[in-house]
Amino acid sequence: MEKELKPSAVERVIFKYRTLLHYHLRFKKKFAHIEGRPLVWGIWNVDIFGPNISLGKNIVFICGNGSRTTITSVKLGGHTGRIDIGNNVLVMHGVRISSASHVSIGDDCMLANFCYLTDADWHDIHDRTMLVGKTAPIVLERGVWVGDSAIITKGVRVGENSVIAAGSVVTKSVPPNVVVAGNPARIKKRIDPKKVVHLGSLYEKIGGPR
Repeated sequence: MEKELKPSAVERVIFKYRTLLHYHLRFKKKFAHIEGRPLVWGIWNVDIFGPNISLGKNIVFICGNGSRTTITSVKLGGHTGRIDIGNNVLVMHGVRISSASHVSIGDDCMLANFCYLTDADWHDIHDRTMLVGKTAPIVLERGVWVGDSAIITKGVRVGENSVIAAGSVVTKSVPPNVVVAGNPARIKKRIDPKKVVHLGSLYEKIGGPR
């Protein structure tokens, strides 16, 4: 029987203080505002770049090795990006958020592995040298769940509690309390909002994710 590999007490202490040092010396300085200290697993796998990026409270990042999570806003071509992440939001590994105008992620949202939110085309269709191209804000209302590898494009608003199924491509706004799937994404079923339990209700019981 193979011996189970567990980190020693020394290794756990080193890991803890390595994480704390990375947070205080690098990570938190990348944000314009942080409401409360986030819980970040794999903090060195998160890339934050650009102006106007803000976090609410009770944010959880789960970022595995080999899958960079990137949150990027740009000041380019007359455009300035902005990314606002609300309270009680879960961000899994490989998530990408890119902004040249505004990406707003409401309270209690969940972003699954490798999903991508982009509020710009990043190049004009004809003039490939024109940076940013067309851009329009993205809004995720409270309790939106974006599935694994789903893509949400510029100008999309996703209504409260709605679920974007894995692998979907969302190019048009989504009403509240529905599940959408496919490319392009279409409504597949309805959600009873009375049955939805948000992350915030859990944190009220346990006092936050830490």
